[in-house]
Amino acid sequence: MTVVTVTFSRNDRSNRLGLIGIIKMKRYSIVLLSAVCMVILSFQDSRAGEDWPDNLEERAVHKYIGNTAAPMYRYEGDYVIDSDKVLDGNVVVVGGDLTVHGKVEGDILVIGGDVRVKSGAVVLGNITSINGRIFQAVSSNVTGKQIETSVKNLFPPDNWNKEWDEYRTKFWKTVDHPPLGNEYPTYSTLPLGRQSNRFLVRYNRVEGMFFGLEVPKEIRGRVPVFNIYGFGGYAFKQAKWQYKIGLSRWLFNPTNYRFELGGDAHDYISTRDQWLISPHENSLAAFFLHDDYMDFYRIKGFQLYMSQNFTVYFKAKLAYKFDEYISVEKKADWSLFGGSKKFAENPPIDAGKMRSVYGELYLDTRNDPALPTRGWYILLSGESSTKKIGSDFSFNQYIFELRRYQRLSRFERLDIRLKAGTGTGRLPVQKSFEFGGLSTMRGYYYKEFRSNDRAFGYDRMLLANLEYNISPRILHIGLPFFNDLRYVFFFDAGNAWRRADVSDKDTWQAGFSHLSWNDIKSDFGIAVTSWSGRVRFSVARRTDTGQNPYRFAFRLVKPF
Repeated sequence: MTVVTVTFSRNDRSNRLGLIGIIKMKRYSIVLLSAVCMVILSFQDSRAGEDWPDNLEERAVHKYIGNTAAPMYRYEGDYVIDSDKVLDGNVVVVGGDLTVHGKVEGDILVIGGDVRVKSGAVVLGNITSINGRIFQAVSSNVTGKQIETSVKNLFPPDNWNKEWDEYRTKFWKTVDHPPLGNEYPTYSTLPLGRQSNRFLVRYNRVEGMFFGLEVPKEIRGRVPVFNIYGFGGYAFKQAKWQYKIGLSRWLFNPTNYRFELGGDAHDYISTRDQWLISPHENSLAAFFLHDDYMDFYRIKGFQLYMSQNFTVYFKAKLAYKFDEYISVEKKADWSLFGGSKKFAENPPIDAGKMRSVYGELYLDTRNDPALPTRGWYILLSGESSTKKIGSDFSFNQYIFELRRYQRLSRFERLDIRLKAGTGTGRLPVQKSFEFGGLSTMRGYYYKEFRSNDRAFGYDRMLLANLEYNISPRILHIGLPFFNDLRYVFFFDAGNAWRRADVSDKDTWQAGFSHLSWNDIKSDFGIAVTSWSGRVRFSVARRTDTGQNPYRFAFRLVKPF
């Protein structure tokens, strides 16, 4: 999936991106509002706001139930068919999930929920899920078709709001933000379909032009127990091949409680900036505009890991990493446009051998990893490196991230992200916290929140993002172009700093007690987006100064 980004910038690299605020509020209101919203949403039914048309069920039954003369078993909300139960007809579930352990002698139709066919279950007919997903255990038996569709497909386009164009096929064919070099993005824990091999093309000031081929990791429910994945490619300005070769094996129950052992060897150019800007965006900005926003380094070594799924949504991972970090220099300085502009030099890192133990707990119930409209994403990670295991570094780093995508109605959605980072010891430069501008504090300069002393990066961070997404169709105004857009009102708050500047205690919880509301920076803004939310023009205003406070951005990725 190709992503294009155009940024409105000045000559100074730090002054390139941002958004505009509409009203000026106190900084503490953003953090307080985010916290209140999270509490409210935690008690709200995840299906709230599914405002179905009155005749939806009638249309769905007519289209997807083959033998309407057979007995019809209808349920509302979540329902479980026990292993000792046999239903001699069709099953319809509205507004809930259906779990099948027993036998259904007919078709299954679920509206607004998922279908889970467990081990030993039998379905003698078709299974249809409208605005949901279907999960089938390996040892179950379904004789008919499995259909995943959306409400939109039952109604003419003029009679239903286009939000249902967000429909995804049963198995996501691509993963957004393809890996740069390739540190694989965090896949959903859900069993996915086959990931097609794909070509990798990018351009930046370190590699110049890079071409490669990726063999993605298969994580769907039915694949051989051994899994070979990785990538290989050539960076022309470096005149060097890059690679990552991985092997993994599933053990025990690969469908419901998957246990995985694996490892990989690698040597490639990497970056920690993918959460700020995608590789596609950065490549296009570098190629066309002479702007390269990512900082790069080379990583060479291997890792061994094991992971355990506790459910299809929740898993834990533990890894041992044996890497060498190497600084890299700018090699390219060409761009199609940009006149006499030059790429900035690529900053050095703390080079050396890093031996570390990494662990994470990961929950993902999002309906789409690239453009989510509902669900949770929670990640708690920790990494520990010490000279006792032969590392040149000694530190511990902990990161917590929580996202919630909550549909409020057919025309409204609330997206929230909270992120915090801390650590002990001295974090290497490549592990320190840097953000600002793109995808984070959108009213500020790009990477404005980073240490001026490159030898001692920031080891504390707090970030909160709140987006209220609304469609003009809520006003029932028949203006085609106006109605084909969505509007996002967003609020950002956060900061980053060094623990040693405020506390003598080298513990993970130290360095936060000094914070006051005046320490929390904030901005406000509005964005106009396409229906999917991928294309957006945004403008924001920072609240701490009236001098040059506005930032503008045009992007083709969702910030979070």
